[in-house]
Amino acid sequence: MVWRDIPLLKYESEVFVQTGAWQNLEQLEDSLLLHELFLLYRACTNEYSKTIKALAMSQGANVDLDEDWYDNTGSVKNHAITSTEIKLLPPGFGLGFATE
Repeated sequence: MVWRDIPLLKYESEVFVQTGAWQNLEQLEDSLLLHELFLLYRACTNEYSKTIKALAMSQGANVDLDEDWYDNTGSVKNHAITSTEIKLLPPGFGLGFATE
């Protein structure tokens, strides 16, 4: 998978609409790290999933409300990004911080 294969606009749009915490997508991009964006997206989709499960339960379906579709085991690095990884990022890709 390469960076251009990640549908960032999909994740950003969902978080933007569900939370309403930013005035525009540019503010959202400036204030979140990529990992934080994915965590917020996960929270938004889990909330939607629980709503759908509750509706299914009300119609007699047997569902597990505690089941979490997202398994983050091994998905978060335990080290800082390396210089090699930074060099592989596409031009203009923000790292979530600024120096002034």
